[in-house]
Formats: sequence, structure tokens, C-alpha cells
Amino acid sequence: MTEDIYDIDTASVARGDGVRDLVLTDRWNTPLGKPNGGYILAAMLRGLGEEMKADEPMVAAITYLASPETGAAELRTTALRHGRRVQTGEASLWEGERHIAELLASFGPRTGGRTHELGTPPNLPPPDECADPRGEGLAGGIFDRVDYRLASRPGWVDGNPSGDPTVELWQRLTGGREIDLPALAFLCDAYAPPVLELGELQSMTVQLTVHLHRRPAPGWIATRLTTRHVVNGFHEEDCELWDEAGNLVAQSRQLAILL
Repeated sequence: MTEDIYDIDTASVARGDGVRDLVLTDRWNTPLGKPNGGYILAAMLRGLGEEMKADEPMVAAITYLASPETGAAELRTTALRHGRRVQTGEASLWEGERHIAELLASFGPRTGGRTHELGTPPNLPPPDECADPRGEGLAGGIFDRVDYRLASRPGWVDGNPSGDPTVELWQRLTGGREIDLPALAFLCDAYAPPVLELGELQSMTVQLTVHLHRRPAPGWIATRLTTRHVVNGFHEEDCELWDEAGNLVAQSRQLAILL
């Protein structure tokens, strides 16, 4: 089977002594012209897991330290603990002398145990009854890598923000490619921030923590994004990802800065 763009662009090659080489491409760039933070997280999380020969990722916390550029980069990894149920490691992303991001992540087997869900997925129409925002001119970079479907047109697109920073939509990797757990981490940060509905024009992630609960059933991912607090130019953003079977597959919280 031919490798797809996601596989190629999140891959890294072991050099030895915990160091891996990778290339950040412009195929996942945001409208700011920089590699998307979720894409960086997915590449770092995949590389750290492979370097540690760990189980599947469960939680990842990334802090972005400098604005990334496309091109060659270096992932410096350290295994911190190899427990029976949890393995933990850290990874630093460098571009030359620039320290771009720092990741702390834990991995573990999905061995069962109690499950008790209290939340509910977004109440969205089927994806084929929703609008494709690429018909509104959104194209290039990350917009070519992710399929989006929205039940209603966002107010900020027309310069009329709704005042409610809540967004619900469907997402998937372009063409319906199977979504692994690092890709779920990417999808937590793959759409426009809901704070745009407060009249803000741009926002950039400072720190992002993702909880990865389970691999999703095949198909689209129902996404709920919310912001409730904007304080001194910073805001939080919460995300829930649900598969088409109604399972919560991932959730995240990030701190972002208004630009």
C-alpha cells in the first residue's frame, strides 16, 4: 500500500542516542503561513512513541516555545519511565539552534476496566447534509489535508461574529484516511478557533494537553470546540472528539494568545 501524505509528513528517522530527524512541510500550514500546532504534536508524539517502542499514546502535553518554520528539524527524545501500565517520555523539537516545542507524553495498553460516560456527542446532521467550507474559498495548506463539514455558516466568515464562541462540526483526514491516535491529537487543533466568534481575528496556541481515550470507529469525527474565558489577551479552548458510533475518542484543553 502506498504511503499517504499524513504518514510521510509525520514520519521521523532514528539517528541514534534518542535523536530522530524529520521534515516539517508546508502541506499542513495555517493561514498564518506556519506549520499547524496539531500537526507538530502528531509528528512529535509518533516519533517519541516509536523511539520508546511504547504502547499507544494516552496523554500528551505540548508547549510551543518558538514559531516553527518548514524544513528539516530534529527530535530529541528521553524515556523517563517504562512501567507495566504506563510509559512516559519527553521530546524536544529543534530547528537548528531554535527550540520549537517541548512534549511530555504517556503511553499504555488499552486493557479494559470501567467505562462510565456522562457526556453526549454534538447533535449534528449527517456529514452529507452539511456544508463544505472549502466551497467558500478556504483552500491550501491544512485545508487540503482535512475534510470539514459544518451544519451552519460561521458568523465570523461574513464579518458578523455570533458572540458565542462554540463550534460543532465534522472532521476527518482528507479522503477518509484511517485516524490513528496521533491523528486524533492533530484533529484537536485542526479547525479555526471558536474565539473568532467574539470578533477576534487570530489566535495562536501556547500550550495544549490532549487525552486520547480510544481509536475511533471508521468515519467522520464529530467535534465540539468551546471558549468560555478570555483574560488579559489569553483564552482557553476546550475540544471534544466523538466518532460516528457515539464514543468519546479524545478531548483537549489549550491556552492560546490573541494576536
